[in-house]
Amino acid sequence: MYGLDLSSNQLSGEIPVEVWDLKNIISLNFSSNCLIGSIPDSISNLKNLESLDLSNNKLHGNIPPQLADLNNLGYFNVSYNDLSGEIPFKAHLVTFEATSYIGNDQLCGLPTNKSCKISKDFEKQFKEEEEEEEEGDGLIDMVWFYWTSGGVFISTSLVLFASLFIDSRWSREWFYRVDLFVHRVQSFKGRFLCN
Repeated sequence: MYGLDLSSNQLSGEIPVEVWDLKNIISLNFSSNCLIGSIPDSISNLKNLESLDLSNNKLHGNIPPQLADLNNLGYFNVSYNDLSGEIPFKAHLVTFEATSYIGNDQLCGLPTNKSCKISKDFEKQFKEEEEEEEEGDGLIDMVWFYWTSGGVFISTSLVLFASLFIDSRWSREWFYRVDLFVHRVQSFKGRFLCN
């Protein structure tokens, strides 16, 4: 088999993996269907491929850089899919025009005029926002830590003050020490002001 044209047949699902084993195939046309999935790296098995049309489907993911290994590829069209990432623009792939890629909003690089730097900056910003959200989860734990610490402090203080109000030897000793401390502070203050 040298050519396979299954265009406009309302095909759905992924492209069967057996297709990528047709080593002598020259032309593949799966355009205008409802195919999903990604273009597999095993496309590099089709060394004799001269024409590949996957346009007007629902394919997603990156365009595999292995396409550059297909030296005979003269026609290539993946327009109007959901492909994303940087277009592999090397070897003979530089000969394909922007029309081969239109309708894929997430594709960037040559031959389109869309910069991949913006996409990379967006991905970096998205990752930073995710990290901040994860750190934000840690802040919620810190808030609970502060509330718990405050509750423990208040409870301990109440128990301490309650025990001081009970007439016991320990509470009398405590008030004596506090009174002695206040007296020393006042005498130190009096000496300091007089000098």
